[in-house]
Amino acid sequence: MALFTEYVPPKWHRPRGIRRIHVVAVLFALAAVSVVLVMFVKFGIVHLDTSGDRLLVATVDLRLGTPELAAERGAAQARRDLEAGELKLQTVGPDPTKGETARAERMKQRYGVTWVSKSKEVTPASTAFVEAYNRVMHAEIERKHGKVVADGLLGFDGAKPRPSASP
Repeated sequence: MALFTEYVPPKWHRPRGIRRIHVVAVLFALAAVSVVLVMFVKFGIVHLDTSGDRLLVATVDLRLGTPELAAERGAAQARRDLEAGELKLQTVGPDPTKGETARAERMKQRYGVTWVSKSKEVTPASTAFVEAYNRVMHAEIERKHGKVVADGLLGFDGAKPRPSASP
């Protein structure tokens, strides 16, 4: 069934082309856009610098969660701890045994070195963090107490400390 308006166009709906109201609507729309752009420039949201010398505003680090980034963060954390006057060595893995806890207490009393457990889960990122952290701390402990003490604190293998006590 067809509608009546499909055969007979209503009188109020006659095509008339562009009228004054259309022109006024377009002019007001252009005015609104220009006001918004002027406000963006004024408040610093948009910069109209066309010289091409602008710096990159943001970067995305695609290394999130990788061992390389974890190692950088570990070394940076160790430097911050050294600036704060703290000597720490970190471990990753299961809880320490009673013997390791006693050894950690003796090392704390003798040399002021605290053992901290970074994580119980051994992942590539946590291992890289701990190794980089301990590398920086090992150098400082070696400078303060000598190579024999520094190597002894790391468990004689020089790279991966045995799980020890946390403070």
